[in-house]
Amino acid sequence: MAKVAVITRTKDRPDFLKRAIESVSKQTASDYEHVIVNDGGDKAAVEAVIAAFNSAVQKKISVFHRSESSNAPDTILSESADRVTSEYIAFHDDDDTWHPEFLERSLVLLDAGAAGVTVRVDNVNETVTSEGFKQGKTWQYMPDLRAVSLYKQCLDNQLPTIGFIYRRDAYEAVGKYDTTLPVVADWEFGIRFLKQHDVEYLDPGFALGFYHHRETKDNSFAAHNHRKYITKVFNKYLREDLEKGQLGVGYIMNDLRYEQDMITSIVKKMLPKSILKIVRKRVV
Repeated sequence: MAKVAVITRTKDRPDFLKRAIESVSKQTASDYEHVIVNDGGDKAAVEAVIAAFNSAVQKKISVFHRSESSNAPDTILSESADRVTSEYIAFHDDDDTWHPEFLERSLVLLDAGAAGVTVRVDNVNETVTSEGFKQGKTWQYMPDLRAVSLYKQCLDNQLPTIGFIYRRDAYEAVGKYDTTLPVVADWEFGIRFLKQHDVEYLDPGFALGFYHHRETKDNSFAAHNHRKYITKVFNKYLREDLEKGQLGVGYIMNDLRYEQDMITSIVKKMLPKSILKIVRKRVV
């Protein structure tokens, strides 16, 4: 059994899958297995991508073909995690990438007893052309992050899937991802994770994870209204507080959101559009 299970969710994006496998195969740490979860996409296309790699890479890969597409990738996070038996779990979706030292540096902290590790992540704008991927502007995801805070997680996701790796026993103690959330399930899981465990933040002075963005929609997963499901999470936690007659995470989440919305409303009235574009990148 490998120490780390790296899980890649994919659907009908062979070029993305190829890049993801390359990203994982270049890791300087070698004690991992790479689990490809084909979310109802073309089986032959997935198998063809894997077959193009050498035998050393192929030996680390296992594939699970779902019979139907979830059309909502976050609903299969737990299903995918429960399929592996490794000591540590990491998600590397098909459209993102890692620095070659992501696993090696993260494992130092995990082996020392950390329940989870999140790394510095950079956003990458890109376009897909007939000649491949063309990289545009890059900028740091949460550049002010120095330590992972439960309080801040109530509003902003400090644990994006491409930058987060955690212990299996911690995952089991926290409980599964919320399968009713087609999106933002990783953020909600992070709240519950931080209610029980601290997460180490790793920034060696450069990004270890890369969160890729494209202006045009691809055909992989159905689009969902993030604001709608974020609000559902807010409501769920606030109801729990009200039922228990306490001021807890639900109150914190809703209070922070209210303050942020008020600030955003004021900023929109005061700042020119050119500045607003920058602000929007920092506000959920």
